[in-house]
Amino acid sequence: MLEAYLVLLIIGLGAIWLGLKIREEVYRIAVVLSGVMLLIVGFVLSPSIVQVGVVLTLLGLHKLYTPQPRF
Repeated sequence: MLEAYLVLLIIGLGAIWLGLKIREEVYRIAVVLSGVMLLIVGFVLSPSIVQVGVVLTLLGLHKLYTPQPRF
């Protein structure tokens, strides 16, 4: 039961990925929202070290992919 957060995170990411592949708009919205809810629940249940790691990774990706102004 300790790794339940990991299963929820993986299922949430998979559901979001699957939802982006679906062409029907209503099903796409339903699957993506379900995936986001599972992702949030998995993130809340995860230990604090995992939460900090995910936040730092997202901040690094944001810094990496944000266009820098050129003077």
